[in-house]
Amino acid sequence: MLQAIKYNLANLTRFSGRDRRQTFWLYVLVLVILQAIVSFAVSVPLMGAMMGEAFEAAREGASEAQMQSRILAKASGSVEISTWVSAISSLLLIGLLAASFTRRLHDSSKPGWIAAIAALLQLASIAIAIANIDQATQIVLAAQTGDLETLQEMQRQVALQGMIGWLPLLIVLVFGLFPSTPGDNRYGEEPAPGL
Repeated sequence: MLQAIKYNLANLTRFSGRDRRQTFWLYVLVLVILQAIVSFAVSVPLMGAMMGEAFEAAREGASEAQMQSRILAKASGSVEISTWVSAISSLLLIGLLAASFTRRLHDSSKPGWIAAIAALLQLASIAIAIANIDQATQIVLAAQTGDLETLQEMQRQVALQGMIGWLPLLIVLVFGLFPSTPGDNRYGEEPAPGL
């Protein structure tokens, strides 16, 4: 596993050549774990702040409705932070994965422009998420009103726009699983075992 990580980090800007499936997926596994750690590290303080608000409201003798309102107000402030952290980590992931995915495509005799499509879709997803920060905040605040129809309509709009974020993942998954082309191909020599 360490060999796959070292190899991919040493070749972050090399878009030519080929990478074996195992090398690619070990590297992806490490990136996914790192992204999960970052998400957890960001969400714990945000959740702590919401819980702190709940305890403060309870200590002050707030009613259940007041407590819920204060928690949702705190949660709406967390939406922007979560969105920006997600956007930044996604940009880093694109940078760390682009060349490796291109080489993986080459190993299965697929053109590297497929990686560009995945990257562009991910960039579009990031842009949509950032553009919808206010709308996502409004959804959290709308939960206080109890108007389920309005809340569901707002969620439906954001969910449909967010579906684009799944396309790059699907592309990486599907094309990353294609078997290697045995022997040399038009993108280079067969990768050495273990790489």
